[in-house]
Amino acid sequence: MEWNRASEMSELKLLFKSQTPGTAQAAPAHGITPGSLRRIKIFADMDERQLASFLQYMEVLKLVPNAVVFREGEHGDAMYLVLQGELRARAFIGGRESTLSQMGVGECFGELAVLDEGPRSADVVANVESVLLKISAPALKRVFQEAPALAAPFLLALNKTITSRVRTLTKRYEDSILFARTASEIKT
Repeated sequence: MEWNRASEMSELKLLFKSQTPGTAQAAPAHGITPGSLRRIKIFADMDERQLASFLQYMEVLKLVPNAVVFREGEHGDAMYLVLQGELRARAFIGGRESTLSQMGVGECFGELAVLDEGPRSADVVANVESVLLKISAPALKRVFQEAPALAAPFLLALNKTITSRVRTLTKRYEDSILFARTASEIKT
């Protein structure tokens, strides 16, 4: 078996920064620095080297106000991290828009779809000019294969995010049941 540097393999060269001896380090991927990822909660426990490596697997999306990231029911195959701006998850109930949540700098959304590639449960729309980092399901699979040590802290943080959301939704559901019961008792 012959070993080659990954940076020298033609199919992987795009993942590595080109640098000639004696020159300055090439600009970080997408013009985003590893330090700017510190604003994103899911990356809080990663070090600079891990963040720089993770940048290789992400895309940058710049949105104008009212741009739709995705619509309810669409096939999901990516999650998004809010680097700048603000977005809202919305649903149309009885023909009227209802805001389900607001997402600002440091938050993520679409995390279930990156894992199960299922349909989107709501629309997500930019409230203001926003910059997102996109992690596609194929890119995440590449992280698992190429950099399992990088995948582990990311998956742990993703798990914490999902767990927190399940707890919040459970509490909201319990509160709505209590509200409905109280309202029905008042009527009787």
